[in-house]
Amino acid sequence: MPGKQGGYLILKIRLLNGRLFNHRLSKHPDALYTAEQGKILSALWANEPQSAKELSKVTGLATSSLSLMLKRLEDQGLIVSKTSFEDKRRKDYCVTPQGAQQQAVGDAVSREVSSVFYQGFSNQEIREFEGYLERILQNLERELEDDKREKP
Repeated sequence: MPGKQGGYLILKIRLLNGRLFNHRLSKHPDALYTAEQGKILSALWANEPQSAKELSKVTGLATSSLSLMLKRLEDQGLIVSKTSFEDKRRKDYCVTPQGAQQQAVGDAVSREVSSVFYQGFSNQEIREFEGYLERILQNLERELEDDKREKP
């Protein structure tokens, strides 16, 4: 098998892509959140309400970090918490109207970063590249599921 640097390259791309997104978001005049907070907002824009446990799983953020970030987002008026209907001990989180408006900011910054990401690629090359990434993702997800089933 040649090279085998895919994992390293993906890690490096993720790091640089994140830095560029952070930089562009911090320069956007209407941005009211940080890129780290954007992970939470993105999860809520896609599906709400969600509990802290669900958000931790979706975003990959540790619960200790997540708790502080949720509090800050609430203080900023971008999200609101309410007692869960299913479990009165649990809090569910939703975006506020102001938080929902911030999705346009995130989308604009994402489009900027994507144009840099795919600079010099044809539409065909983009489709092929994303197809390869999908296959890698499926391989990893399948292997992780297999590993979980094998665990006693």
